[in-house]
Amino acid sequence: MLLLLVIGIGGYISFILQPGKINKYRKEAKVIEAQLKDNTIQTSAIMSMQENLRGTVHRWNNRTKEIGEKDVSSQTYGYLSDIIDESGSLRLNMAYSGTKNGNKYGYNIYKLSGSAEFPNIFRFIWLLENGRRLYKIGSVNVHADEEAAAGQESPTISVKYDMELNSYFTSETALSKPVMRPDSIPQPITSNPFFPSIQKLSPPNVRDLVDVSTINVKAVAPGKALVMDPKGKLITLQIGDEVYLGKLTATHPQEGVVDFTLNNGGIVETVSKQIAFEKKSRGINP
Repeated sequence: MLLLLVIGIGGYISFILQPGKINKYRKEAKVIEAQLKDNTIQTSAIMSMQENLRGTVHRWNNRTKEIGEKDVSSQTYGYLSDIIDESGSLRLNMAYSGTKNGNKYGYNIYKLSGSAEFPNIFRFIWLLENGRRLYKIGSVNVHADEEAAAGQESPTISVKYDMELNSYFTSETALSKPVMRPDSIPQPITSNPFFPSIQKLSPPNVRDLVDVSTINVKAVAPGKALVMDPKGKLITLQIGDEVYLGKLTATHPQEGVVDFTLNNGGIVETVSKQIAFEKKSRGINP
């Protein structure tokens, strides 16, 4: 009888009581494991948010643009004038073209047009987009033309432009706080893509040099020549002497010929001039 009681108690403990406790503990372990996993996810999310916050604060503290609460045409024109003082001489016409409004920001649209030499317009655009105020160029069209100014020895390559400029403003007052001016300058200009290989206009003869097309050769000697201009003035030229558009480069005394190398706006040619002997007519006596 006692043996049966011991066996019964042992069976109850082994097959009923212990398995129940084991299942209970397993369930509790799964709950704890799930909580730990959830804590790991929350910790990772917190670390990610902290990293994003640090990045946002860094960008805010190092921002290079300020956006005003409003944009006034006269202030924009004054700002552009300051840029022109730095970029170099530039003709500018500015006209207000409308306003675009968004949720918390907007921008005024201006039409800019004018002309300048290429280095100046290049610096103007660079300073406009890299300055402390938030401006964006919506579109720009440029084309070059030659201009011959009085008293200028060679034509100027003038770049005419028209562009659409967007001047931003925002209701976020904190963004209008002054910022440090960006410490950068445009890259040096080493070439002019608008300068033609062959120019349309011949440079004016502002220094009144000898014009090869109008002279008469009177005498040729080794290394030098005697020529006459349209006014009857005799001029002695030596090899290497400058003339309009070029230089005297060779003399040929035996042939009575002199050679000039001329460069007319990119077209280089050798022009030869020969002594022109006057032919005397032989009279016939009746």
